[in-house]
Amino acid sequence: MRIGRKTRVGLVATIGTAAVIALGAGPASAVQGYVEYPIGSGSCTALEEIQPTWVDGGWHDIMENNPTQASATDPYHCLFTLIDNDHEIWRSSGAGSGWQPDGPGHHMKACAERWYNTVLLSRSCGPIN
Repeated sequence: MRIGRKTRVGLVATIGTAAVIALGAGPASAVQGYVEYPIGSGSCTALEEIQPTWVDGGWHDIMENNPTQASATDPYHCLFTLIDNDHEIWRSSGAGSGWQPDGPGHHMKACAERWYNTVLLSRSCGPIN
């Protein structure tokens, strides 16, 4: 059975489109552009900030946990963290994390916690990126 040229071109286009969808279009496929998500509650709040940056020949996301309010008073305190692949990679009581690479192989989220002495009162995390 012979397949005509038009059918072959259609099949190649369909298979190519399916491959791009399945595998992603390349490094830029996960780039969201600049976005921010408010996290936290009460006196412990932050912004999970995500922006694209050019790395190794492609666009990739970078993420920052940027505390906006850390005014809990003793015995209350705030804790801000960055989690990557279920492991804490950064923590602070009020300083920002700086931009961290969030490209392929990374599944990051920023969290804000409010504590009373050693008891966790609330925890809020942004979406996993």
